[in-house]
Amino acid sequence: MRRIPGILLVLLAVASARAQKPVQHIVVSRHDTIEFSVVDWENGDRYTWDIYDDPGVNFALENDRLDPALYFVDGMYEGSTVYVTNLPPGQYYVRVMVWDEVNCTNNLLLYSLEIEDVPEADIYGAEACFGDITYLRIVFTGVGPWDIIYTDGMEDHHVNGISEQEYYHEIPTNTMEPNDEVIIKEYWINYINDVKIESSEPTDTARIIIYPIPTNSEIYIKEDEEGDGE
Repeated sequence: MRRIPGILLVLLAVASARAQKPVQHIVVSRHDTIEFSVVDWENGDRYTWDIYDDPGVNFALENDRLDPALYFVDGMYEGSTVYVTNLPPGQYYVRVMVWDEVNCTNNLLLYSLEIEDVPEADIYGAEACFGDITYLRIVFTGVGPWDIIYTDGMEDHHVNGISEQEYYHEIPTNTMEPNDEVIIKEYWINYINDVKIESSEPTDTARIIIYPIPTNSEIYIKEDEEGDGE
């Protein structure tokens, strides 16, 4: 599957740990790259970010954090702005620590980060003779019903309310321009939406191959010449 990452801007107003603010919940989709930026305490002396997948750990410590080299872009987990990517679907906790040497404070804020799986589809082509009906086979992931937009690069086609995990969409070949040669049409899905989230990541292409109808030809029976076989 071709994947086109999006950028979701999340501005974090960092507060002192003494403020006792509730944990803010952030929801993004898989394949997003999330930008985290500190908008308060911009003059902090040091900023560090950590990601956890266990809500039972002590977030004031660095134990049990996820490897920053895996999920921070370029492994950069320090600074007032960082970028997080490649997290699998699931529930995570993002912690930022801000050191303020002037006021001699160590400030911590925690955010709950939910990564949702995006709906995906695999699309398969078929072969047929001109005038016959053939089908695109589409296999979905996620939770239906699904809405899709598929295209041949020239025209978009909308199909809504698909409830089957494996769906066959009719492609009539008699609407195509007749041709004495093989016709190859490529299709792909450029939009998919399920009950939770939508995705505009194009799928791989699927080919519908249409063969021309064989032309009728006369059949001649060669007769034996007179006298043959005597």
